[in-house]
Amino acid sequence: MTRGLRGDTALYATAVLLDRLLGFLMLPFLTRAITPQDYGLWTQTAVTAGLLVPLVVFAFPTAIVRYFSAAVGTGVRARFFDRLGAAALLLYAVVAALALLGAGGFAAWAYGDTPAGRALVPPLLGLLAADAGIEFAVAWQRAAGRMGAVAGVLVLRSLLRYGALLALVGWGGVGAALAGWLPPYALLQCGFALAVLAATRWQLRGRAEAAATAGATSLRELLRFAAPLVLLAGFTALNGVLDRFLLVRWLGLETVAVYAAAVSLASIPAVFHSVLGFTLFPVLARHWGERRVDEAARLMALAMQVYLFLCLPVALAIALAGPWGLPLLATAHYRPDPALFAWLGVSVTAFGLYQILLYALLLDGRSLQVLVLAIVATTINLVLNLLLAPRHGAAGAAAAAAASNLAMVLLAARLARAVLPWRFPWAGAWALAWRAALAALPLGWAAARDQPAGAAMAGALAAGALLYLGLDLAGRGSVARRLRP
Repeated sequence: MTRGLRGDTALYATAVLLDRLLGFLMLPFLTRAITPQDYGLWTQTAVTAGLLVPLVVFAFPTAIVRYFSAAVGTGVRARFFDRLGAAALLLYAVVAALALLGAGGFAAWAYGDTPAGRALVPPLLGLLAADAGIEFAVAWQRAAGRMGAVAGVLVLRSLLRYGALLALVGWGGVGAALAGWLPPYALLQCGFALAVLAATRWQLRGRAEAAATAGATSLRELLRFAAPLVLLAGFTALNGVLDRFLLVRWLGLETVAVYAAAVSLASIPAVFHSVLGFTLFPVLARHWGERRVDEAARLMALAMQVYLFLCLPVALAIALAGPWGLPLLATAHYRPDPALFAWLGVSVTAFGLYQILLYALLLDGRSLQVLVLAIVATTINLVLNLLLAPRHGAAGAAAAAAASNLAMVLLAARLARAVLPWRFPWAGAWALAWRAALAALPLGWAAARDQPAGAAMAGALAAGALLYLGLDLAGRGSVARRLRP
């Protein structure tokens, strides 16, 4: 990695890891402080807001990074900030009006057949506004190369999120009703988003002469690029949470609560592809704009190897220790099938590979092709969910997602070869896979025992980590050595 890319990645990684750490620490707090029914409602509120964000921001963040990462005048960025921001605000008003006018149907879609859902629609819309505003502002900071500002925004948002949860839920006491603390929580998030948007717009202000430094694109071109990506983002988000909307109807909110708690633990490795992709795509866009295709291909291959090096051992460790650790972190009610964690590990790993591969297609402007992939992935996921989830429950839903993501990795890898002169690093992937499997043997042995002790599990985990690192350093093409400053 280049020094600049390594530094940006480290900054963003620190912010994301802090968020994941705080979220991990909040899991035992929330699952004990509120009922499983309310925890299910809480997770559905978060995923529904996330699912609607693409409709509001209209894929503008991706377009902003794609077209404004190159050198353009600050006045150009400021002008497009105003235009795109006005469009996003109009889209939010439409979404909010439709949701409020049809609150009963909207609540049934989001929460299933529960009378408590209708009262949660307004705060859900508040969280949607906050998430969309932060995503829009952060995209401009990314395009301007201000990764320190991005990291600062994400850290402050994490502290506000989890600090507000501690204050509001803790103030209400154990068993605090979600309907009581969710509205003020949403208002706090909206206030922070407005402050970040105002600060970003102030940073993008430009003098008249700066605005004259050649616009990089026209509004029409930008909208034409973004339009297919709206559906892409929508289908990608839907593919990630489709199983929850089906499970809430088939098995109820309490099953969704257990599933959501397992996903929150199993999704820890997702931090690796989100960090790599967040900092990689702007750099790839610069190389592509400067016709340095070979360098873009080299960075893509390196990113894949780094992602697998970090993700495989963590995903395997969570798959083995998750069924033992989740009831300890939460309560005895949160005791999932061990197969659930195994399938979630496969799903998370494959999804990260798939997302990194898509960058190659986006660089070449193949947003329509990427959209078709997302539709195919969602269709496969839906069909397999209908076949597996009614019979195998949450584990069947996770298996459907895993199969869908694996299929997309194979398709995306094939399509990426038409854009960049590279090949999927199969040899390196297999080497990392067998090293991770070998290093997981101590943890597998400890987890297989009846009621394994915490000390035994921790010792096995530490031994496996040292073994994995040692195998990598001893082998050819060590990824750990390439990551050193």
